[in-house]
Amino acid sequence: MGGILSAIGLLFGKLMYFIYNTIGFHNYALSLVFFTIVYKLILLPLSIKQTKSMQRMQELQPELQRIQERYKHDREKLQEEQMKFYQEKGISPTSGCLPLLIQMPIIIALFYVIRMPMSYMLDTPARAVSYMALVSIRDGDLQNIKTDMEIKDPAKDNLDDKYLQDFFQELTKRDGYVEIKLLDIVDRKPELVNNNPYLDDSFKRMLNEFDLKLFNFFNLGVKPEINPGKIAGDPRTYIPPLIILIISVATSFLMMAQISVPNQEKGKDGKQANAGCAGKGMLWMNPIMSLMFGLSTPSGLSFYWTLNNILSFVQTKVMNTFTKKTDDTKKEGKKVAKVNNKRG
Repeated sequence: MGGILSAIGLLFGKLMYFIYNTIGFHNYALSLVFFTIVYKLILLPLSIKQTKSMQRMQELQPELQRIQERYKHDREKLQEEQMKFYQEKGISPTSGCLPLLIQMPIIIALFYVIRMPMSYMLDTPARAVSYMALVSIRDGDLQNIKTDMEIKDPAKDNLDDKYLQDFFQELTKRDGYVEIKLLDIVDRKPELVNNNPYLDDSFKRMLNEFDLKLFNFFNLGVKPEINPGKIAGDPRTYIPPLIILIISVATSFLMMAQISVPNQEKGKDGKQANAGCAGKGMLWMNPIMSLMFGLSTPSGLSFYWTLNNILSFVQTKVMNTFTKKTDDTKKEGKKVAKVNNKRG
């Protein structure tokens, strides 16, 4: 599974790099915005299907409530009657979940791109990354590195290709955020790139121009921190990612509240009819997932999630209006047809 997600990550990295070099204007945050728009356009047919499914489920809630009330003392019969009802109406209570399920591997694959942009997006040679890491370790800029391999001095020791390749594998396995840390060091010490013998001029220029910051304030490569001591020690670094995370969770809740079945009444037994992915349970699941993923990954993922939520909110609003107008037109057409038939 990890190999498949890594392959998808490489594909996303290539797409991100293409956007970065064209309509992204060499701006990482702007590239993420356009990437999210492309992703939403690709999933648009599924989203339309999800919206129609949600609306259909909302229309059928009164009938589902009556079935629930009728068989409230017989759970097995209730499930049987509900399934029969869904089959008769030609719907599935979980059909609206598909876009949400598809989103999960996309988020995990995007996580690879965000935490390892030099490998997945910029296609930087592994030996060049290893050289940067070794220089940073020697100079004390990259600390707390745990490895079973010998840490060589680039100025004194022989660095053959096998050693550099193996060191890269070991390094990224032990610390998944090492590339983010190195890019942060490059921002302060460009000589880490300029003096790298394993990079040609095009790579040097690209890495020097690469910036993970949004408005020169939000560093999308930094992981949110909830430790008050760390936040107080470096508020400029840790408060912005926390702001992005809070916005991500809030927009996740608003987006799910929008698609949840409104005014879903409870039966006398205190239970609600099954609303599939429009149910109240999903109202909290997405924000909780957003919080859990956001706390353990660079804030670039929370930024993506926020963009996705905002676009989903707008998209659902537009589609709800459009599909409602279409349904009203069809109903009006049927009424006219009945009146004409009666006259005839």
